[in-house]
Amino acid sequence: MNQVICNRLFSGVEGQFYKPLAVSCPLLPDYLFLLSTCPFQITYATLLAMGSVRRTSWRNFIPYLLLNLAISVGAVLLVLFFWTRRPTPPELAPTPTMNIATEIAALIPTATATLPPSPTPHVYVVQSGDTLFGISLELDIPVDILMAANNLINPDELSNGMILKIPSPEWIETFAERQATQAAIPTSTPTPYVEPPNVEIRGVVGAGDLETEAIRLNNIGGVADMEDWRLDDGEGHIYRFPAFTLHTGEVILNIGAGNNTVINLYWGLDDPILFSGKSLKLIDRQGRVHSAFEIP
Repeated sequence: MNQVICNRLFSGVEGQFYKPLAVSCPLLPDYLFLLSTCPFQITYATLLAMGSVRRTSWRNFIPYLLLNLAISVGAVLLVLFFWTRRPTPPELAPTPTMNIATEIAALIPTATATLPPSPTPHVYVVQSGDTLFGISLELDIPVDILMAANNLINPDELSNGMILKIPSPEWIETFAERQATQAAIPTSTPTPYVEPPNVEIRGVVGAGDLETEAIRLNNIGGVADMEDWRLDDGEGHIYRFPAFTLHTGEVILNIGAGNNTVINLYWGLDDPILFSGKSLKLIDRQGRVHSAFEIP
C-alpha cells in the first residue's frame, strides 16, 4: 500500500527525486509512512497554489528538498522514538504442573493407631460376716491366690469395708506358672547343727581303796555315743565303754565289780589302780584323745 501512495503522490517529474524514500516505504507501517511524507505533500501543495511549479531546472528544487529531507528525518526519528517505547507485553508465567500421584496420596487419610482401653480393675468390698474362704468360693478363686494378689499373710485379716483386688485370669496363670517353677527347683535342706560331744575326766575319788575308788566323767557338749570308747591308765589297764548314750551330765566309772546303771559303770578289777602321779586318758572310737588327767 505504501508503494501505491508513493506512486500517486510523486507521479510527476518531482517524484523522481523521492525514489529513495519510496524504496524504503515498505519497511514502515502505513500510518507511519503517511506521517513521514506529510512534509512533502504540504510543500508540493504550497508550490502548486503559488503558481511557482513549472517545468524548470532541478536545481531550483534543492532548497526545498533539503528542507523536506530535514523535516522528514525528524518526523521519522520522532515516530521511531514513540514506536520503540510501546509497552512490552508481560511474559506469561509457566503453568505449574500437578503431580497427580502426590495429590491423590494427600487425599488418602493416614491410619491412626488406636490404643486399647485400659482394663478396669475388679475389686470386692468385704461385707460384715465375710470370710476369705467364702469369698474364694463365690469368686471361684483359690484362697492362696487371693492372699497373694492382696499381700495377705493371715486369712483372718479381713475387716468390714476392706477392698480386695480380684486377680485377672492372666495374673492367675502367671502366678501358677511361677509357683510351678519354684516347686520344680529342688530346695536344699540345711543340715542341722549338731554340737559335738565334750567328755572330760573331772577327777578321781577313793584312790587306793578298791571299794570306793572311781573316775568321774562329765559331758559338757553334745550327745555322745560312748560305745567302744576307752579309758587307758598307761599301765596296761584299758576299760571299754558299753553301748550307751551320755547326755549332758556326769557318769562315774567304779574300779571294782558291780552292776552298771544309768549313772554308774563298773570296771570289775580286783586291785586298786588309782595312785598319785598316774596319768589317765579318755579316747574315742576313732582313736582321738578327748581328755587327759594326772592324779594329784
